[in-house]
Amino acid sequence: MRLFVRDKSFYKQLLRIAVPIALQNLITVMVSMMDTLMIGQLGEVQLSATSIANQLWFLLMIICFGISGGANVLIAQYWGKGDVQIIRRVQAMTYKITFVVSLVFLLISLSMPEAFLSIFTTDPEVIAYGAQYLRIIGFSYPLYALANVTIMMLRSVGTVGISVIMYLVSLVVNTVLNYTLIFGHFSAPALGIRGGAVATAVARLFEFAIAIGFLLWKEDKVHFTLRDLLPNNRELYKKYISLSLPVIGNELTWGLGASMVGIVIGRMGTSFVAANSIFSVLSQFVSVLIFGVGNAALTIVGNTIGAGEYEKAKQRSVTLYVIALLIGLFACILTLALGPVLRSFYSGLSAETVDIYNNLVVVGALVSIFIALANVGMVGILRAGGDAKFVFFADVIFLWLVSVPLGFLTGLWLHWPAPVVYLVLKSDEFLKVIFSTVRILRFRWLKDVTL
Repeated sequence: MRLFVRDKSFYKQLLRIAVPIALQNLITVMVSMMDTLMIGQLGEVQLSATSIANQLWFLLMIICFGISGGANVLIAQYWGKGDVQIIRRVQAMTYKITFVVSLVFLLISLSMPEAFLSIFTTDPEVIAYGAQYLRIIGFSYPLYALANVTIMMLRSVGTVGISVIMYLVSLVVNTVLNYTLIFGHFSAPALGIRGGAVATAVARLFEFAIAIGFLLWKEDKVHFTLRDLLPNNRELYKKYISLSLPVIGNELTWGLGASMVGIVIGRMGTSFVAANSIFSVLSQFVSVLIFGVGNAALTIVGNTIGAGEYEKAKQRSVTLYVIALLIGLFACILTLALGPVLRSFYSGLSAETVDIYNNLVVVGALVSIFIALANVGMVGILRAGGDAKFVFFADVIFLWLVSVPLGFLTGLWLHWPAPVVYLVLKSDEFLKVIFSTVRILRFRWLKDVTL
């Protein structure tokens, strides 16, 4: 077996899947950037409030990723077999579960926003602004969740172009409405932080209409219809649950762990929260290609295993892992280069916030290398082979037993500098790469989950 793939069709398929996903992620980052730029002009308190309020959306996003992640393993492998009837059933189960979960998050945003926000901060002004934001944005959670899992499931059959259109429309709608409603342009009322929430909610409505409209009337591979929501298949449910529960548990525990990170940052002061909010935009920007290749890895390796080509799957997984390292190095350099550029867009920040941000850029550049390897290796390659349990345990152990405890110790008790605490909070990425690399190269993860 050759160590690396030399077949040009493999690289064409990789680009065909990864580039549109990267472009979609880039557009999403631009939406976040527009939000932070415009709300940031209202003040650091408002910027911190939206950042903390969006922790609830972040948890929903993580759970949706987990729900669709289990589905994607099945869909990718069944697509390799050409069984679209089973794929439609998997899609139906995914929609039902997603809708119920999104309603829970809607209820939290409407009934207990202050209680949720108080977990992350003790600043009453930040909590008051954040509650205003949550009570509006919460109505968009079911729309976001259903559109998001639709896009992610379509990726597993190689349909990625629609996501670019969807998020491009969302970017335009969100930016125009932000400008109009936050500051009161075009004779509209100046709603401040509430205007930002309305703008995002309306953008989510457009995302939902485009995603579901495409699925029901334009999609030409699986041909999903509303009637597919009616039948149930107990055996398929068992298979779906056995695959999905570790992924959902993985993403949920990781998301809760990331929220613990948010608690540490939030309780270390508004300056750290504001600096991290700006740096998160930069981090997301340089990671767009990482997540594009990660999603492509899951689809390509999953399709190859489903077709029964195991030796080819091994070769492709090694090649993808090397590509992940190269992309990580590129992300590191890009972070250092663009850090000062992004900072120049924000005015009115305190000297402390600027100092923290500059140091986060340096630390984050190093971390981006390991994020690339961990994402492509674990979320892409290992999950494609049905090794969700290993990914689950690696995420849980390193995050909850290492990063989170050390983060609380160094941040809230020892009061170490913010950039050092940030590096400690990201230490799980280093450990995941070490163990997942060994796992990938042993190839024990490779199995056909459809059998």
